[in-house]
Amino acid sequence: MFFKQIDIQNFRGIESLIIDNIKQVNLITGRNNCGKTSVLEAVFLLTGMSNPQLPVIIHTFRQLPLTDDEDFNCLFNDFDLSMNPKIKGKTDSQERTLEIKAIYSSFIELSEKQIFSTVSPRRIEGLNLTFNLDKETFHAEIKLKQSKVKIPLDYKEKISASFINPGTIMKDIDRRLDAILVRKDLGTIINSLKEIEPDLLDIRMGAGGMIYADIGIDHLIPINLMGDGIRRILGMLAAISEIKNGILLIDEVENGLHYSTLSILWKAILKAASDNNIQLFVTTHSYECVQAVAEIYQEQSEKACRGKDFISLFRIEKNSKGRHRAFQYNAETLIAGVEKEFEVR
Repeated sequence: MFFKQIDIQNFRGIESLIIDNIKQVNLITGRNNCGKTSVLEAVFLLTGMSNPQLPVIIHTFRQLPLTDDEDFNCLFNDFDLSMNPKIKGKTDSQERTLEIKAIYSSFIELSEKQIFSTVSPRRIEGLNLTFNLDKETFHAEIKLKQSKVKIPLDYKEKISASFINPGTIMKDIDRRLDAILVRKDLGTIINSLKEIEPDLLDIRMGAGGMIYADIGIDHLIPINLMGDGIRRILGMLAAISEIKNGILLIDEVENGLHYSTLSILWKAILKAASDNNIQLFVTTHSYECVQAVAEIYQEQSEKACRGKDFISLFRIEKNSKGRHRAFQYNAETLIAGVEKEFEVR
């Protein structure tokens, strides 16, 4: 179940943004602070509408402090709690909408200054998440200070999704690899990594979640000693394998990778996405990364006979008035733009 359109309103720094004609693999580019990561977060929230913990999780992705319910205000455009974030997504078979509202406390504690003021403060005590799936409506709540979470017991999410970024790419890697080993799916990942390290023969799990590599010498070596490039590509491919038939969101895909490994990365990612039926949303601000994906896609599409609906690039722009717009490059225009050195970031 892939998204075809995403409509984001009043979420973080985005007042309004519609991304239409979404494909299976989607690159999100644009200048710093244009909202690339916010797009991924919006899609993530929409894929787990009944999980009120997700607003907390996306805070941790950004390493934002979240010690009080008041800290949820950074989810609202311009930190204005009257601007309720609303995220809408369309697939071939359904339409889903998530709206986030602040829950205000029924009791107000006034300071000495406020006692003599005509304005009474309103204090947040949590978030209400209202979501509509076709014609059904469900509600969820989270209240940090009260340590309370309310979930709809009559709703079960059918879309599986994962979000990884440079700080979380190796989180749970031991669990993911263990599941891949059980399914006997590790061979494809090892073949991809061999393009970086030709001596790699096998990957094995050790005690305490330690990951080891067999490079043909008389003992295994920790994967951490083999360089950041191998570790990061391993983390991405493991995440893709785990989320089969689902949606994977990757923020700053090129982070920590040498430009020479980007072609290897995209060769592995495009094949894995196709083989595992994954919809990908990937952010990047690297021209070399865009160039690599265009070249590898062109090379693989000739062999796999992929159509033009497999990949797309969206450049997010914010004008002087703070309004957002997504400019789309389909496979053909992306390849042509790279060949003619157009600015597609």
